[in-house]
Amino acid sequence: MRPRTLLILLAVVLVLGAFIWFYERRLPSSEERAELSKKVLRLKKEDVTAVTIEAGKGGVRLERVASAKREKPRFEKGAPPPASAEWRLVRPLAARADAFAVDRLLEALSALEKSRTLEGADPKAVGLDKPRATVRLATKEGETVLKLGAEVPPGGNLVAGVGGRKETYVVADSILAEANRDPVDWRDRQMVHGDREDVQRVTLAGAPGGPVILARRPQGFWIEKPTADRADRELADGLLADVTGLMAERFVAPSRPAAELGLNPPRETVEVTFKGAPPLHVDLGAPVTGAAAPEGQTVGELTYARIGDAVFEARTRLPESARRAPAAWRAVQLSAFEVYQVESATVQDGATPLQLSRASTDWKRGNTVISYLPVSDLLFVLTGAKASRLLTPAEAQGLQLAKPLLTFTLHSKEGDETLTLYPEQKDGVPARASGRDAVLLLPADALRQIQAKLQEVKTAKAVGTK
Repeated sequence: MRPRTLLILLAVVLVLGAFIWFYERRLPSSEERAELSKKVLRLKKEDVTAVTIEAGKGGVRLERVASAKREKPRFEKGAPPPASAEWRLVRPLAARADAFAVDRLLEALSALEKSRTLEGADPKAVGLDKPRATVRLATKEGETVLKLGAEVPPGGNLVAGVGGRKETYVVADSILAEANRDPVDWRDRQMVHGDREDVQRVTLAGAPGGPVILARRPQGFWIEKPTADRADRELADGLLADVTGLMAERFVAPSRPAAELGLNPPRETVEVTFKGAPPLHVDLGAPVTGAAAPEGQTVGELTYARIGDAVFEARTRLPESARRAPAAWRAVQLSAFEVYQVESATVQDGATPLQLSRASTDWKRGNTVISYLPVSDLLFVLTGAKASRLLTPAEAQGLQLAKPLLTFTLHSKEGDETLTLYPEQKDGVPARASGRDAVLLLPADALRQIQAKLQEVKTAKAVGTK
């Protein structure tokens, strides 16, 4: 045989072998085919664009729609995968749907397995002429209809049928619980959708001296009205958590009069502005009491609330925040920073300033690399120092503030901050923070801790020395 013919035959064999290899690698294995044969529905949940349910508790229509903003990925256990779409409830009412509930249903449907196949079963005999629930799943390929019929003795299973198929199946009855929900249970109970990092402004109305306006700055939230001062870090963090975590425990029927719920007019209001979005208004009403309160609830545990047309009961601290006096929002923390934010610092307690800067996992004191421990301890007591009282400039006139005892200038990516501490006086240790008019009175112990930690930094040995 000629060499050329051999080469041609070899090429044909190689091409044929490659084709068979690529073709067969896409075919399911015998184990995969066995698993697929058990499935009642062969669909991917991400392909479903709409779900219609007719069941004993009512009819529901859910539709997947493109979201205006792609949400950041969520990694909480049990959370559905992030997607550029959201589910909406369009019947019996228009509202955002509970993505977790929809995802659970689709997961249960795509995983639904048959334990037996019934050939030629009479639909009337197995309850499929008047099914207990009918689920219609719309995809680009068309519509798939699943009917759930009679229970199969001794229990734990039921008969299911798929539109267009003659055979019926015995499946676990847990699928009925997923489908036969009260229509309101498909509604999203997460009432505020947004990240706390995107909150730019919060307006609280409810306190006698209010409203209070808090606005985000690079170094944290500041009070803009009725006075200008830095907001308490812990209170601001708690407020953001309460806003972005606002959940509906139960939805209230539209027929309930708003005045009966304390919502006409509302007792307190919270207005939240997220980056790139219009303000969101939350009206807060009366506590849920009497016959309307769930069994076992303590008085005032739930509050009536309203966002847009949605009226609901919420377990929230927002009413308390809205009623908080403006003065109570003023920061008692000496520093606006936390330890991890500080990149470098300058300490002035004498003629020669002390320079501190991060050096990888350690710190540099001037040009000497020292362990991170003494510097971290110093920054911890400094940023954790809290005032026992806040004094206005007028109230601080009798204090001796001419000569500082210690001055710390902290540098971070968010900006710089100067903290000035003065000698101990009768009522405490006066201190100032840049950007604030208030004088903070620190406990004497706070000054002694700062001085002790500063001395440890000064005497710390260079890394690598004994």
